[in-house]
Amino acid sequence: MKKYFTHQVKKEVIVKDLITIEALEVGRGFCYPEEIHTFYECAYIDAGTLICRTENEDVVLEQGDFLLLSPQTAHSYRAAEGADASLFILCFGSHSELLSLLGGKIALNKEQKRLVSELLTEAKSAFVFPFNSKLKPLKQPLFGAGQLVETTLEKLLIHLIRARISGNDDIVLVMNSVELENSLCNDIIVMLKEHLYATITLDEVSRQTFYSKTFLNTIFKKNTGMPIMKYFTVLKVQEAKKLLRAGSPIATVAAKLNFESATYFTKVFKKHTGITPTAYKKTVLS
Repeated sequence: MKKYFTHQVKKEVIVKDLITIEALEVGRGFCYPEEIHTFYECAYIDAGTLICRTENEDVVLEQGDFLLLSPQTAHSYRAAEGADASLFILCFGSHSELLSLLGGKIALNKEQKRLVSELLTEAKSAFVFPFNSKLKPLKQPLFGAGQLVETTLEKLLIHLIRARISGNDDIVLVMNSVELENSLCNDIIVMLKEHLYATITLDEVSRQTFYSKTFLNTIFKKNTGMPIMKYFTVLKVQEAKKLLRAGSPIATVAAKLNFESATYFTKVFKKHTGITPTAYKKTVLS
């Protein structure tokens, strides 16, 4: 008798919950206020141009662009000047760490766009359309449509991850390695400290480490409690305190630490310490 063996397939990307689905036509003046939540949000621009504000960066999304926002990422949307837009937004839950590789906007190819179209079609066959803040199943949904929304989304995400890691096998190795994550975070901190009297952007950190901005911010926040650029600002404020305690004028401190102006330096310093540089100097030098 022939003997059979089972093989358990490793599921690299799993969509656990569908939270919201929106298909929007937005015009000039459109503005969606900043929000932050515990699940993933992906946006696809079917036509026109839209601007997504994330952290301290404006991401201009044009027709065919896809953007995945990780949990706890503050973001907002607004219409580009003089432009309308057609967009598809889907929010979902997942614990798949590899999703952190999909940082920054991605211009979808023909097959990936087809998957987005298929996803929207199945969503309309499963839920009441137009969609609202809470998904409401149709009274008679097309058989399997809800499941196909999840599996099609998983397929799209897998294809995007494949493209991102192609030719860079080292990316996969870091995902479940605490030691490597710690080492990468330490390297970033060293890099930030080296630029205290200059400036550095998240794009530069990404280029120097060869990892995506979203992936870097995800593991950095997990290890330090804050995103990279916020950590950089905190380092600058700590250095500013040292200079102020040494008696340096506020304008000199602002210039040395490469703030765009003394006024902006004062605003940042107060935001992180609760008092102005002038008040701080009076406190420590009196």
